[in-house]
Amino acid sequence: MFKILKILIAFVLITVLLYLGHGFILEKAGRYLYYKDELKPADVIVILSGEKTERVEYGVKLFKEGWARKDRIIFSGGPVVWKYTWASLMKEQALHLGVPDKAILLEEKSSSTEENARYTKEILDKHGYKTCILVTSPYHSKRASKIFTKIMGDKIKIISAPVDNSWFSFEQWWERKRDRKAVLREYSKLLWFWIYGAQ
Repeated sequence: MFKILKILIAFVLITVLLYLGHGFILEKAGRYLYYKDELKPADVIVILSGEKTERVEYGVKLFKEGWARKDRIIFSGGPVVWKYTWASLMKEQALHLGVPDKAILLEEKSSSTEENARYTKEILDKHGYKTCILVTSPYHSKRASKIFTKIMGDKIKIISAPVDNSWFSFEQWWERKRDRKAVLREYSKLLWFWIYGAQ
């Protein structure tokens, strides 16, 4: 009887602790998805497709600040509909924001983060670029950095620079449907990467 009471008390204490500390635990779980390097000049800026406008806006901001030593910006994203690709739509936005057409390179074949990395590597190799600033969303930054680093190998340095003014916030992300969806989807993809790696 005393043993059952001890188990019951322990269960109640654990439940209370989880309830009181769930915000702290969930916020830490969300922030685990975030990875940012110290920003340094690189040969080129690579912007991954996804979201509506913020990735392009942030990447263009970095470009205009002079972080791309070779004055090049790569938009990576494959087919959307008909003749349009994510990369071509991102280019239109960048042109509107004042990026010169000659500064833009497009990767238009990818349909996943792994393919973003593989097809972007072809462009980097072709032009002899050895460093790149990788722009994506905060919740996507750790997985994207890991995939790009694995696929690029030792010859190309990746500098992770997630968007710093994103709609997504790690603070109480579990209370907002859009944020919850982003985090849960990202964890499922990160788990897949942990199990299978980059193919």
